[in-house]
Amino acid sequence: MTLQTLPFNKALLKKDWKMTKWLCFAVAGILFFTMTLGVINTYNNYQRTIQEMEKHPEWYAGFDIDGYKAELKNLLQDKFKQLSGMEAMLVVFTPMAAAALLFGEEKRKKTFEILATMPFSRTEIFFNKAVIAFANVILPFLINAAIMVAALWLSKGLRDFYSAGMVMSWFGADAFRLFIVLSFSLLFASLTGTSISQLVLTIIFFIFPIGFTGLLYMNMAMWGYRIAVIDEFLNIFGSYTMPGILSNIKEVPITFHLISAIIMLAAAKLLFDRNKLERSGETLEFETIETFFKFGVAVCTSMLIGVIVTGCAGSFIYFTNNVPRIFTIIGYIIGIFLGWFVASYSIKTNRAKV
Repeated sequence: MTLQTLPFNKALLKKDWKMTKWLCFAVAGILFFTMTLGVINTYNNYQRTIQEMEKHPEWYAGFDIDGYKAELKNLLQDKFKQLSGMEAMLVVFTPMAAAALLFGEEKRKKTFEILATMPFSRTEIFFNKAVIAFANVILPFLINAAIMVAALWLSKGLRDFYSAGMVMSWFGADAFRLFIVLSFSLLFASLTGTSISQLVLTIIFFIFPIGFTGLLYMNMAMWGYRIAVIDEFLNIFGSYTMPGILSNIKEVPITFHLISAIIMLAAAKLLFDRNKLERSGETLEFETIETFFKFGVAVCTSMLIGVIVTGCAGSFIYFTNNVPRIFTIIGYIIGIFLGWFVASYSIKTNRAKV
């Protein structure tokens, strides 16, 4: 077996890392200033408060220093367990950006055509890009985890507030989330032909379950299901969606998402092998998936129009929530045709000329 047929290729790794390393460093810096710096400064802030108490005891009359310390510890525990603010955005958008830079930009610039003339197989190209994508998303979190653990070694006082185990649990949970989102992003990298369409469709289908869950809630309520039953069903349903991985890791079905990510990664590789170079730069790589998009838009539009028609009938005809189900069914039918037409028109008008 020659070097050219091995999955790892130094030339490809070097090229892709050079193209995307700025993303890795930028994310590492953002994460440091939005999370790590606050964590490692916890003990200094605590000590500063004690010094202020000794200097101005009249300002802190009745202040419970032990309660304050316990509150700081609880805040750090929540920070390590719960995603919030900038960290959640980095977990979602860093894998999407890495995949778009490594695949969408190459397709948009049509540099894949140049790679095709070189002694690189499709497997080598995809594998090395996937490796660099994973490095870009995991290294910033690994670097910040290492800084927080090193801070414990340098400052014994910090050990009263958090532990290395808490840091590694945080890193493991985010590494899991990053792998899931990256696999999802690589799937759309193999389905689309430009970085813009790749990002747009990845984001749309990532947040799609949120809107779909809302539509399910309205439709189930409209058909008479009790609120408690709806909430229980949607809570279970939501945990199996992509946004569900942003919840507390203890509430996430980890095995399901890992299996799903592996399947998405394998599907991305198979689809990438079937990408046609002449379609690079188009919105979609495969004409056959147009039907899938039309169907998805039609279903969502159907559920939305069903709710709207039922609401209008209740407000302007029956003046009550007890509306005959025929109006809901009519709304579904109208929505199916409307959604299919809008999706078809959009694909037709935005199709690139080959």
